Amino acid sequence: MILKPIGVYREMYRGKHVELPSIADSVTEQILPDHTEIIGYLRNAPAGFDVMEAVTHLFEEDRWIPGGSSLNSDGVWVWREDSIEYLADQPLEIPADFVDHVRANDYTPPAVDADDTFYDALLRYF
Repeated sequence: MILKPIGVYREMYRGKHVELPSIADSVTEQILPDHTEIIGYLRNAPAGFDVMEAVTHLFEEDRWIPGGSSLNSDGVWVWREDSIEYLADQPLEIPADFVDHVRANDYTPPAVDADDTFYDALLRYF
């Protein structure tokens, strides 16, 4: 199983996962009419792997995001808790296939069949 990352950037990993896009390269002028609903989808998905730590905000170094490296997933896509913060507040690109996926699910994250294969795929982003 391979989970597709959404809003996951190499800067979040400080030297690991150099294959991920840079957050600087993800800035866009894209305006989605249902941006609020898409962010709601990200916020309402079941937690996949909770981490009890705070991470430094990538845009505001004196600000911390509680549980920032915690992972969430809908069984197809994976994102971090801090990903939600950035996608909600910054003009960052949201891939069209993710937007189509969210709309097809009527903005409601599906239940995830969390087995060992799922957790192996999820933890690639920890």
